[in-house]
Amino acid sequence: MTDKIQALIDAQPAPFEYGDIFARESVAGVERLVIGVNGSQAECVQLLARELLGPFQLLYVLHTSRTNAELGRYESPELDSQAVERFLRTFGRFLSEDSRHDFWVRSHGDDATIVLDRHNLIYAYGPLDTFESVLSSLGARAGDAPETPVPHSHHYHREWDGSERAVLRALRWSVKPLTQSDVQRVVDG
Repeated sequence: MTDKIQALIDAQPAPFEYGDIFARESVAGVERLVIGVNGSQAECVQLLARELLGPFQLLYVLHTSRTNAELGRYESPELDSQAVERFLRTFGRFLSEDSRHDFWVRSHGDDATIVLDRHNLIYAYGPLDTFESVLSSLGARAGDAPETPVPHSHHYHREWDGSERAVLRALRWSVKPLTQSDVQRVVDG
């Protein structure tokens, strides 16, 4: 198992966990859940997505590449729930253990979105009560919103380079440029 991000304590990388917690928050008037689970983030995304109607669309945001792949927002064609399950089973560990990307699952039928970001936080929009029930069944609890440690480091592991290539071949993606909020910023100091 590889670490996607680590806390920096006295400039030394150290493992950390979010604590299996979730919280409701409002962003620009839209209510969402922010979720910090200890491991198996992609499995959590998969279980939340099972509660949605579909049809689905995936968004793979490649903001950092170790393989010289085109950076961009890779949008999938419309998918059914089985295709989403297959994708998450195949690439779940890569999505959870490497920081080169963000990953979104969009369900058009119920206007819901689940985001797994580069910090291994999950954001869920849509049927929040249903999502909270799923999270509680996984042992997560409502609490203060999980926060990414400051400072922290991101990791882009060589052993996942083949998975980066495979993700980009897995679907007939439509590629669009990164937005300003997608760009990975590196801060010196």
